[in-house]
Amino acid sequence: MIAIGLKFISGRFHATPWGRHVNEGANEWPPAPWRLLRSLVATWKMRLYDGLTRNDAEAILRALAEPPEFYLPPAGAGHTRHYMPWFKKGPGDKTLVFDAFVALPPDSEVIVLWPNVSLGEVKIDVLARWLSALGYLGRAEAWCEARLLNAEGQHCNRARQRKTDIRAATLRSRLAPLRRDAMAACRTLV
Repeated sequence: MIAIGLKFISGRFHATPWGRHVNEGANEWPPAPWRLLRSLVATWKMRLYDGLTRNDAEAILRALAEPPEFYLPPAGAGHTRHYMPWFKKGPGDKTLVFDAFVALPPDSEVIVLWPNVSLGEVKIDVLARWLSALGYLGRAEAWCEARLLNAEGQHCNRARQRKTDIRAATLRSRLAPLRRDAMAACRTLV
């Protein structure tokens, strides 16, 4: 079992759902699994390029391509409005920009859990180091501290107790990676 804790330092998660325009004011919640993996790749390429081998990175990313479970703290939607200089019609021209976000307590933690995924001890250490280098998730203003959790520990046990019944929740599509074998199965259906 693999568990990751995500803490949004400013108490805000800024991310636009896939297929929506940033100025629509729509929020992505919970974070898409694809977004987390994409952030890990960016962190690897920008901060750990010499310290993380391609084989290790690919093995970890393949393992995390399974759909995870999310355990979410209380959160609400918010936004600010800004009039930004545009200069399209002249120096006084401005355009309205929405900055949508999900607000959550700064000390709360989003737990992302892969109950059926396991990694060896070396890969666990690599993933822990990789997560500690992650600086944001979503837009650049969504400052984030990520850490590997003890999947059997207190945080995960408490989170699993507050799991929301998905049948009672509002369902939203989320962009997620697809394993190669699952993709091959989908192609045979078409």
